[in-house]
Amino acid sequence: MKEDAMVATGFASQRAYQSPQRPGYTSWVTLFPGEHGQWYLGFLEVTRVDPPLPPADRQRWYEMSLPVGYDMSPYRREAVLLTSDSTMASWTEVWRQPCRFHEGAGTFAQARTQDGRFLWFRWSCYSDDPELAPNQILYESQDQGRSWVRQPPFHHPRFASYPHRLRALADGTLVLCLPLAPRWGQGTEYPVRAATRLDVVNDMQMTLCFSHDQGRTWSPPLPVLAGQNVSETDFVELADGDLLLLNNSIFACPGRQRLYREGQRFTPGPLEKVHSGTVPETVCRIDDEVLVGCMRPGAYYASDDLGLNWQPLTGLPTTMEVYQPWMHHLGNGRVVCAGHYGADDPMGGRDQFISIHSFAVELRRRSRRPRLWIERDFDANQRRYLNRYRICLSLAGQPLAAEEVQAWYVEREHPGYDAFGRTPLPERMAAGGTEVRLRTDPDGVAVLDLSHLDDLRHRTLPYEPIHHSYQLIVRFNVDRDNPAYLPAQLPQLEFYVDGSLQPDAAAAADRA
Repeated sequence: MKEDAMVATGFASQRAYQSPQRPGYTSWVTLFPGEHGQWYLGFLEVTRVDPPLPPADRQRWYEMSLPVGYDMSPYRREAVLLTSDSTMASWTEVWRQPCRFHEGAGTFAQARTQDGRFLWFRWSCYSDDPELAPNQILYESQDQGRSWVRQPPFHHPRFASYPHRLRALADGTLVLCLPLAPRWGQGTEYPVRAATRLDVVNDMQMTLCFSHDQGRTWSPPLPVLAGQNVSETDFVELADGDLLLLNNSIFACPGRQRLYREGQRFTPGPLEKVHSGTVPETVCRIDDEVLVGCMRPGAYYASDDLGLNWQPLTGLPTTMEVYQPWMHHLGNGRVVCAGHYGADDPMGGRDQFISIHSFAVELRRRSRRPRLWIERDFDANQRRYLNRYRICLSLAGQPLAAEEVQAWYVEREHPGYDAFGRTPLPERMAAGGTEVRLRTDPDGVAVLDLSHLDDLRHRTLPYEPIHHSYQLIVRFNVDRDNPAYLPAQLPQLEFYVDGSLQPDAAAAADRA
């Protein structure tokens, strides 16, 4: 039996706040640090009043597309902020502000600046304030939350937005995860919130906005996650300053995306699909390549390869105490995760409370990252590349001998061949192609000989023989049978069977 690479220890659950009115409605948490080591915990509290406040008008109820029982208009709605010192042992109230949100959203994205201001991004498209435009989403307080100043419109008025995450990087840069969707309601082409145009790729897109001056100015929205229909995401800052964005398993294409940093500029890389496991919705980095995350309502997962593969984090219960979770790493492997007990509940249903989980993560085994490489043999006399390859496997510059590598190839027009990446690899491998398992020699090299593909003279092809090709995938330890190493897989390679150099290219090579 394999030993777990990561184990959680010292789990504790803390009830940070519960409404005096029962059953309580306390939902939609944000957890963020202050400038002097303190912590802040924000959420929405809804309470009944006597007599009830007026319900939403009929038009607004229609536009919001809410289930019966989800109109918060007859109740008192307040955004609440608590604070604690670095121990998070007890919490005291900093402020509470009336808010006019129908379904209680709008408390997710808050921050404390280095000079002591509060920033608060609201879901203005959910507000029942007729004077508030959907793009007026940023508020600032300079007096500890006693008063708030609405900032200029944050994005183009064509869109409604749903601010979801606001985190500070090591250098103080603020990063906002901002989903954008078309504005909806009377007078728009989307009469109700639950409307989707079928002739667009995705109605909603996730974007990131950056502030390098503590929230005074912001960059334009930067589209991320390859245009996927995503409303919630989280990210970590890597040791080199890049960002790693996670597309969690709630959505259609779970995986990760790296954003490469150059000064104040971030360039998105491709969205990589997860190889295995459940991608959590909130995440923190506790080591160079170790991530820990949580999925509602309280299930924990870990990855030791920066989010390509995930497994359940042992040593923790599965609870209903941190729905819509918000996670941070406090250092030395200590993790906290905040959320609310329950789910997306109507008023008067489950007796909710605000909960914080804390635990430490113990790294019991560290899998190391090997380097996998491939080189195509070249025959100088024939001036052509051969259908023969050297697959090289090494670790920290040293060869890995007697290790198994896997190669799979499929010829063009054969079952399993996929010119445009429409079919997942396991389905392609099941449909056709050929799998070869090889063993590395003392130099860490395995030879893949595909010379049987050389002779095309007797092939019946629907195109000229020079166009015949095959796709090749090389992998190592993909099933993690050897826990000492992380999996490795090269990009899919495509080679023409006829690897001859053109005559003019050969002459140029000779002259060089």
